[in-house]
Amino acid sequence: MNCLVCTTYTSIVDLLNALLSRHDASTDTDLIVCSTRAEFLHEVLAQLDHQHASAAEPGNDDGDLDLPDSRHALLSPTLSLLSASQHCRLVFCPTITTLRGYLSSYSARVSHIGVSNRHCQIMIVNLLRQHSGTAEFTLQGLSHTFASAVSAAHTTRRPLRLVELQDTGDHPDPNQGPGLWSAQVPLLNTAIKIGEGGTAWGRRTISVEKVASRWFRRESE
Repeated sequence: MNCLVCTTYTSIVDLLNALLSRHDASTDTDLIVCSTRAEFLHEVLAQLDHQHASAAEPGNDDGDLDLPDSRHALLSPTLSLLSASQHCRLVFCPTITTLRGYLSSYSARVSHIGVSNRHCQIMIVNLLRQHSGTAEFTLQGLSHTFASAVSAAHTTRRPLRLVELQDTGDHPDPNQGPGLWSAQVPLLNTAIKIGEGGTAWGRRTISVEKVASRWFRRESE
């Protein structure tokens, strides 16, 4: 079983392009998105608009692509795209609690659906972004979620990939994307009182990538 940290893709549009245009008909993908459906669609459309605006700038060779439906393959309902989309299932987990709950019940859901002749992979999008800025962005909190994801993959014998994507809109957030793997996090939730003698120990930090290395390896370039 492969549990990988994937840094190949820079945006959600890049990821969707890869899944749908290079799709292997024998492989399904459960794409677990750590946001609401509305937030996901807003980000996709914002990135498509940004790409279209960049292509339409004076001096750009692609500036004549000004028809809304022709500006990106994702907006064109071709037969190949519709066929590929049948093998990519979107699941939205807008909160950490929802994500952990879904992962803990993942094996039961797969068993209920039944065995397929096709291989299936699990991809979790923006897990770190979801945790960032919360009390769960710690070694303790991330380990809990990582372990839940790996357990779901191990039980169902499916490869697992974690993907962190950058918002490539007009005002991208510097605290998003693959850079989050280098972030330093405390060992414990700051709300946990560990006593006066353990205060210094409680302030220790560790990189997110180091935390993940217990279960994951970085995907080869």
